[in-house]
Amino acid sequence: MKRILVLHCFLLTITGAVFGQNDPFLIDKIARLEQKSHAQKMAFTESQDYSSTDFIYQRMEWQVDPAVRRISGKVTSYFKSNIPSLDSIRIDLHSDLQLDSVTHGKEQLSFSHSANKVTIRFNKPVNLEQVDSFSIYYQGVPPSSGFGSFEVNVHGNLQTPVLWTLSEPYGAMEWWPCKQSLADKIDSIDIIVTSPETYRTASNGILVSEQISDNKCIAYWKHRHPIATYLVAIAVTNYASYSDTLQLEDGRTIDILNYVYPENLNTAKVQTPVTAQVMAFYNQLIGKYPFADEKYGHAQFGWGGGMEHQTMSFMGGFSYELIAHELAHQWFGNYITLGSWQDIWLNEGFATYLTGLSYENLLPGYWPVWKKLQVDNITGQPEGSVFVDDTSNVNRIFSGRLSYRKGAYLLHMLRWIVGDDAFFSALRNYFQDPEVANGFANTGQFIRHMESAADTSFTEFLQDWFYGEGYPVYSVHYSQQANNDLSITLSQTTTHSSVELFEMPVPIRVYNADHSDSADFRLSQLINDQTFVVHPGFPVSELKIDPDYWLVSKTAFVVDVPGISDTGIKILPNPVREQLLLQMSSNVQPLSIRIFSMNGTLVKSFNSFEKVLDVSDLTSATYVLVVFIQNGEIKTKFIKQ
Repeated sequence: MKRILVLHCFLLTITGAVFGQNDPFLIDKIARLEQKSHAQKMAFTESQDYSSTDFIYQRMEWQVDPAVRRISGKVTSYFKSNIPSLDSIRIDLHSDLQLDSVTHGKEQLSFSHSANKVTIRFNKPVNLEQVDSFSIYYQGVPPSSGFGSFEVNVHGNLQTPVLWTLSEPYGAMEWWPCKQSLADKIDSIDIIVTSPETYRTASNGILVSEQISDNKCIAYWKHRHPIATYLVAIAVTNYASYSDTLQLEDGRTIDILNYVYPENLNTAKVQTPVTAQVMAFYNQLIGKYPFADEKYGHAQFGWGGGMEHQTMSFMGGFSYELIAHELAHQWFGNYITLGSWQDIWLNEGFATYLTGLSYENLLPGYWPVWKKLQVDNITGQPEGSVFVDDTSNVNRIFSGRLSYRKGAYLLHMLRWIVGDDAFFSALRNYFQDPEVANGFANTGQFIRHMESAADTSFTEFLQDWFYGEGYPVYSVHYSQQANNDLSITLSQTTTHSSVELFEMPVPIRVYNADHSDSADFRLSQLINDQTFVVHPGFPVSELKIDPDYWLVSKTAFVVDVPGISDTGIKILPNPVREQLLLQMSSNVQPLSIRIFSMNGTLVKSFNSFEKVLDVSDLTSATYVLVVFIQNGEIKTKFIKQ
């Protein structure tokens, strides 16, 4: 069932040097930094009603100096009214910032500003479907929140000033007046940043112009795609820039624009070209890069991780995994954005799994290692769901173990269940769905595409793996008959009481004595202690559960139920339903028989020797049968169905 996706359209030339950049703990570092970054932003709640307006265009004009923690500017917003007679509008702006005035053309509008909210009152009501606008003039020192929404720092031996923004999830209103929402994307933006002439500005979209005037550098960026508020960003310092290029099959190119610190220029030029190869893979896997008519790029900033700002990720470094992760967000996170922080896995789980898929297809030697690292991390604790039940807990939202890794493994397990064709078809259909394209999505919308492609329901899967906590711990007892048929009894315990049984197809691999032959089986477990009969066609000497890491699980034990040659006694049939027959060597002189559970509890006694034993009253499980003889005892195991 497992197959590797083959890329036909381009030559892969990823070097061993790039492979050596893999950091197995990068996801944890990104998650920890995001937790710290967002720790003081969670007081914001989307309590107001944003549905009365649709923001269609915003023009941001900012004046900044990376040596000074301060911003001033004018933000002009064009909107459409969704209700009749709209007489006021509310937006978000931190109370630490000073709002100087609000204008409508040449008119002054009245406003109030408190508790991080601005209420603007129109002189004349705005009609339903009418497009109107207003401009806000403001200034001040943005509040500091960890690595934060608006930061100034220095870089290099010369201690050159650098300024950057990072607004996810609730930080945009800490540095500019906005409609901070997961319900309405801005259809189009222009960003004009004025800074001292020694600095350059990196931002969303296309660089239209850079002009020097009166010792100032004026950078004008335009972006003509819908964008979530938290993905608007600027970074300002003495950037050096260069481009990598992806050549498309139709002859067009995608510009990959890199803004890096001058002291890191030579190193970055070696590291960033892999971006084009990963983008080509994502293009083929999912669909063309959604902002191909503009650019993709990187801007270096003074943070230990990365942030997937639309069309230009801000990067603390240029490792392979960080490049692949932030690039994947352009599809899942930016083009399709989570509609609630409860569904953060739609951003982070998807980006983490796409990074894994890039390993599988571009650096396959690391793919088994990557999978093992994810499973080991997820199963390091017995509890935790992918669904975020407490969005006020920032550590829970940005949990590397749950939102990133377990979220990624939900996708991997769905792929195992439905197969590659259905899985990747569903992924592409989700990306192309007009209901979520350039908008917001929830888990149900994605799962519907998976159910349609696979023609099955995933209600039970979601209940177990998305809402439920923990994972299964498997154990197996197996025995081989004379015709080489293999009887396998599969048991599981769960690590959390929220799930009684994980109903999953479990991969099993069996080997002969020297591993020169093997066979794979898929055991669809629907009940505990379920018995399967398979046909490997050779004597089995070893059995492994999930050797290729398809599942989030652990293995408790694998037991080969011995035959007469091992103990001098044999049970037929094994597994047994009602009666079992004892066969034994001629030198065995039994006195009595006792049956124990696997935890050592005596469950049945036969005080005299009997060849046929009634076990119909035993529950389905694995038992230890002890035959007491003159000078000791003989033990063997059997499985009751």
